[in-house]
Amino acid sequence: MAESRSVRELALGVLVRVARDGAHAAPLVDARGRDLPPRDRDLLRALVKKTLRGALRLDHVLARHLRQAPESLDAPVLAALRLGAAQLLLMDRIPAHAAVGETVAAAQAFAPKAAGLVNAVLRRVAEKETRPGAVLLPAGADPVRRLALETSHPEWLVARWVAAFGAAAAGAALAADEEDAPMDLLADPRVGTPEEIVAVLAKDGVEAVRSPWAPLALTVTGGVGAQHALVASGALAVIDVAAQAMVELVAAADVVADLAAAPGGKTRTLLATGRARKVVALERTPSRARRLAANLAAAGRREEVLVVRADAGRAPLPRNRFASVLLDAPCSGTGTLRKNPEIRLRLKPEDLTGFAETQRRLLSAALELVAPGGTLVYVTCSLEREENEDVVDSLLQVWPEFARVVPDAAGLPVPLAEAVAPDGTVRVLPGATHDGFSAIVLRKETLR
Repeated sequence: MAESRSVRELALGVLVRVARDGAHAAPLVDARGRDLPPRDRDLLRALVKKTLRGALRLDHVLARHLRQAPESLDAPVLAALRLGAAQLLLMDRIPAHAAVGETVAAAQAFAPKAAGLVNAVLRRVAEKETRPGAVLLPAGADPVRRLALETSHPEWLVARWVAAFGAAAAGAALAADEEDAPMDLLADPRVGTPEEIVAVLAKDGVEAVRSPWAPLALTVTGGVGAQHALVASGALAVIDVAAQAMVELVAAADVVADLAAAPGGKTRTLLATGRARKVVALERTPSRARRLAANLAAAGRREEVLVVRADAGRAPLPRNRFASVLLDAPCSGTGTLRKNPEIRLRLKPEDLTGFAETQRRLLSAALELVAPGGTLVYVTCSLEREENEDVVDSLLQVWPEFARVVPDAAGLPVPLAEAVAPDGTVRVLPGATHDGFSAIVLRKETLR
């Protein structure tokens, strides 16, 4: 019982940091679970993941048993209530008495004065709500609101996706956000061919299959891939298959500039696929630059990359010199809500304007680096038009020497080819096998 309670305390600590400090959940879970036994580590991950993914839906249920709006509660209290409700309503294998009792015990460490409230509310939820935590709405309720609650996404975002992609495609993407992401690997030729790597993994009990998204992409379908020596050592990189697919849009060149490179997934994919012999990799944050260098060293790729610690908006690189440039710009991350569910609780519609301003600054600086006849691939892990088409179109008005390129579908993996729009925009919605991304390819026709 003591060990289980400590896992609840660790989970609640992560949730409080996420809510109060704006922290990202995944690295906190990894750090706090590192010394736990495998069973407790898995429980910690599940508790945090289920609570964050289901938070908005859980708030809807909790509101029926509170005298005040859930969002008005102090962060530790709301986090404890969500944690307990997630166990009661979203995690079938946890007995109700354990979900309530051990969550209340964990709450004592963060909000001791509110432990009684947490206990009373969770007991009411256990008594009155039925699994799987029914979202009770009257017949004829607004379908967008119903879909938002059923999938625990912000209503404003659901409305946008339904309008932009259609109800069926939006619903499929929202449903994909609720499922665990498979582990994807880059089959680096320095380790072996994809078939050879699959065989090596299989000998150690890890099952993997080729992915249709990219030529060197593998998806783990069985076993614990993260614990395999090739993965743990960094020889094989964990990179989402859609992220690998986006590199297929980058023009092959002797040297490619990767302007927002950390943690290095796309840099490694550029080298492994032979699209670049050398990469100039920029990263602004010192800690992320060090991580990038370490990841490249683990892959035996450090000598092929010049790591430059600099802001891509003021890149200390020669203008008009690079035949191929990749800018994977910082963004809202709406294509990665499955892996980063805390984004659902933070992002507001007005935040998109701030991201777009940063993206325009970075893209404008990136365009200066492209040589005549060269291309730039602009990528985000956002699905929002404001961060993609609108950013590019606003800059094309002041950079007439650039034009959009419609990627040749015949030269792309089938799932990526199917994502190419008539105007050249490539948008991949989240799915069962991949995250969501957007990309636009630009070519420099003349020297400015």
